[in-house]
Amino acid sequence: MQFATWEPIYLAILDDFGFSMSGDEDAAKLLAGLLSGQENWLSKADARVRGRNVVIFGNAPSLDRELDDLQVTDAVFLAADGATAVLLRRGILPEIIVTDLDGPFPDILKANREGSIAVVHAHGDNLDALCRYVPQLEGVIGTAQCRPPEGLYNFGGFTDGDRCVFLAKELGAASIKLVGFDYEDDSVTHRKRRKLGWAKRLIELALR
Repeated sequence: MQFATWEPIYLAILDDFGFSMSGDEDAAKLLAGLLSGQENWLSKADARVRGRNVVIFGNAPSLDRELDDLQVTDAVFLAADGATAVLLRRGILPEIIVTDLDGPFPDILKANREGSIAVVHAHGDNLDALCRYVPQLEGVIGTAQCRPPEGLYNFGGFTDGDRCVFLAKELGAASIKLVGFDYEDDSVTHRKRRKLGWAKRLIELALR
């Protein structure tokens, strides 16, 4: 997605939640600096996904149950942040993890060291997490929700789950299947429920 296409959606999200564009820009610059001089892993992510069927795992409470019924062969697995812990517990290593680093970092680090590419997202609320965790990771692709500085990308998306979908589209997935997505999860806070509403809208947009 070109930033010009994403920008009006981004501005609407900022307005809805009262987020700071300058905070997002500061976080993006910080992440770009942390990744400066490191290998660009985008081509490797592309090689894993392009032309393949993709299964994206969200971290809804139903994920464990849905995994019991999942029957998939020859697919690439992408995990949205906290879903990584559930997948590892079930003996599944995702090819790519999309995270803003507010999930279970020990599981994300373990998967990353076993070969998962980490797509790390910068926003105004996670500067401390970026400083603490990014230096421990290898094979990182940096993303932002504002206009990305050099070295970072903006594929579109707001939450970890819908950013997975935009990423898979950008990398040329042949098909996309969603597992563990619940936009009506009653166990979350009102703020989180609003984020899930945006995730639903954005996923529908990405899959059109």
